[in-house]
Amino acid sequence: MPFTKGTKRAAPRDSRSDSEDEVITKSNKKTKTAKNGASTDGVDKDGNPFWDLSNKRRIGLSQFKNTTFVNIREFYEKDGDMLPGKKGISLTVPQYEALVKAMPAISEKLRAMGHDVEDVEEDGGAPTAVEAPKTATKEKSRAKKSNIEATSDEESD
Repeated sequence: MPFTKGTKRAAPRDSRSDSEDEVITKSNKKTKTAKNGASTDGVDKDGNPFWDLSNKRRIGLSQFKNTTFVNIREFYEKDGDMLPGKKGISLTVPQYEALVKAMPAISEKLRAMGHDVEDVEEDGGAPTAVEAPKTATKEKSRAKKSNIEATSDEESD
């Protein structure tokens, strides 16, 4: 029998496991719709704030080496404690800001695909104070780039 890449054989199932899968699927759908509009917030054992997305997924804030990260991560329960799993991503503050700026376009594409997505109103007070220093940083990086281009002309001789 030739091997085909990317295909897997389905494990044999008995009728009992099929009925268990149906029950689990139905209960997952109910929990997703129940938690869809409400996210709870709290503080973990390290004192970092977090917000629940679903039963096992959270968005949290943390610091490492004086850098703040926004963590989107799956958690698992062990001995009554919620511990972070392998699956997740840590975004720096500029990466998080880029995600927030992309949210309206993402929401619009989801609506075009037929999903019902709510618009979230944002507060305009805090982000304006943060954005002013960043424009100065971008101008400095552009100046460095033009300097590199000026010195690269020597190579073309």
